[in-house]
Amino acid sequence: MMAKRFTDTTKWNEDWFLDLNSSHKLFWIYVCDNCDHAGIFKPNKRLFELLIGHNIEIQEFIGVVNSDKVRILELTNGRWYLTGFISFQYGGKLNENNRVHKSILAILIKNEITWVDEGNPQLEITDSPKEIATSEPSPKGNPESIAEAIGYFKEKGSTKNEGEKFYYFYESKGWMIGKSKMKNWKMSASGWISRNKNNVPDSDYLGGQLKAMKG
Repeated sequence: MMAKRFTDTTKWNEDWFLDLNSSHKLFWIYVCDNCDHAGIFKPNKRLFELLIGHNIEIQEFIGVVNSDKVRILELTNGRWYLTGFISFQYGGKLNENNRVHKSILAILIKNEITWVDEGNPQLEITDSPKEIATSEPSPKGNPESIAEAIGYFKEKGSTKNEGEKFYYFYESKGWMIGKSKMKNWKMSASGWISRNKNNVPDSDYLGGQLKAMKG
């Protein structure tokens, strides 16, 4: 975590931020303040809830924050990547001869992220050009049936039970994420799967954070 960093004051004039409820606003600020200097955040829902005394629904939070564009990219290792962090903090260019920038690039590589100067960072693409060209069209906002949802969960190495929980959870909400209609159910499902693979609280991290607050 950086000791000092810039903060984006213009968010208070942006619709996506104004549409967040109070807990989500506070959680966004918490994430921005507690990610490392490469914009990588290790989610710790339990610690945040201890700090504010309220529960937060991660599924809903990710959805509303990413309602108009991807601000949080959920990585396969369970961590989150703030896509606009490096551009905002460092001006959009990283120099491998700079000590700080070199450490940032090392962190990105460790998390399988490729940085492109003056562009949007992206996950490394392992598919061949032919596979990309013949990939399926972007998925709809919600699956056509529970069977489709379960099939996707199994395809991603999850279980029928998790697929059912995902389907019924969002079916009960009308496939809404906060105030916005879900745009890509497979992206939401992938996030659900990733979070359930990494939902065991990190006691060392939690203890360290609480100790730091007291000390």
